[in-house]
Amino acid sequence: MLVGNNGGQDHARAIAEILDGADEATIAVAFLKIGGANHVIPFLKKVLAAGGPVELFVGIDFFHTEPAALAKLLELQKRYPTCTVMVANPSPATFHPKAYVARHGRKYRSLIGSANLTMGALNANEELSLRVEHAAKEPLTEQLAATFKGYRDPTRFTKLEWLMLQQYAAAYEINRKLQKKFERAVAALPPVFDLRTIEDWYARYLADPDEMKYLADRRQRLVVGARVQKDIAALNAGPVSRATGDVFRAGFRDLIGSKGHEHLWGSGDIHRQGSKALKHPKDMIALFALGQTVASRSPHQAYDAMRMAGRPIPGVGSNMVTEILCTFAPKRFAVYNGNTIGALRALGIEPPASSSFDSLSPARYEAVCSTIEAVGARIGDANMSEVDAFLNWIYWKTKKPQR
Repeated sequence: MLVGNNGGQDHARAIAEILDGADEATIAVAFLKIGGANHVIPFLKKVLAAGGPVELFVGIDFFHTEPAALAKLLELQKRYPTCTVMVANPSPATFHPKAYVARHGRKYRSLIGSANLTMGALNANEELSLRVEHAAKEPLTEQLAATFKGYRDPTRFTKLEWLMLQQYAAAYEINRKLQKKFERAVAALPPVFDLRTIEDWYARYLADPDEMKYLADRRQRLVVGARVQKDIAALNAGPVSRATGDVFRAGFRDLIGSKGHEHLWGSGDIHRQGSKALKHPKDMIALFALGQTVASRSPHQAYDAMRMAGRPIPGVGSNMVTEILCTFAPKRFAVYNGNTIGALRALGIEPPASSSFDSLSPARYEAVCSTIEAVGARIGDANMSEVDAFLNWIYWKTKKPQR
């Protein structure tokens, strides 16, 4: 029979039924706490008072076992000569069984599964164990006996005694203090990523009529932007004349959104630094041509090539090269800028801290693309330009006001 901590049957009740009225009992658990010890001790006392043997194998890995619980068992061992409490020796292998075995005459009742001897495991946690009845000569009975015999090897377990308990209690207290420091540090971390967070934000996003109008406009601007980028890339076929330069500058201004021109790229302030690139038409035309060429490659390869080509050009940063790549292939490449960083953090994801070329390596950019792609899949198979619009909305909704 399966035992879980739901309905009318939890592990506390199952263990009580196994131990109650037993002629002998053996328990092997990885973690023992005072609540679990208090639950089984009354049943174990009945077995011991009748002269039956009781044996407990307890792990102390990760300091989850409480010294107070071991002290309870030590008292039991001192009082009853047929009680033996064994503590796992330090080992590279974690001692992790959870087995409760009791003999009733010629029959055995056993509970084997996931529940340690803690109150959480006995009636609150999500646990699952198998309760079985078996006879003396059945394979399960013999296998359990062989397993417990192996535990009695002094290289694996040592009988609990006072000095051992004191040594463990001292180490347990040091660990408890360090654990408190760790918990304070964890509390300062960003919130844990939860897919429902994306769904909640997206539902609010869809309900914003202004953003829906902007999204429709952005989709159209993406089409126009791709055409403008292709026109600029085509200029790379010949020398950069005055006329060629004028065509580049007109198209580039439409992309970055400088005064009097379109704003075909989504990045809001890209014109502030990006306008410096207007003075370098030859290099920029070559950069657009390169972007068109590498748009069929992986994010790692494409961004690496664009980063190397764009780094020497004034006004060009990772935000611009990722805009170029995303506009050419919005299903393959993500836009990455400060708004992306802020929005991902609001969702509980810690991205590269800066969008600079030095901070955003090709490997990190490829990871960013995987993240943005996953967000897009979560909100209805959106391309990365559409995800960028969604993240930009989240950024402004969560941005702290400046003093």
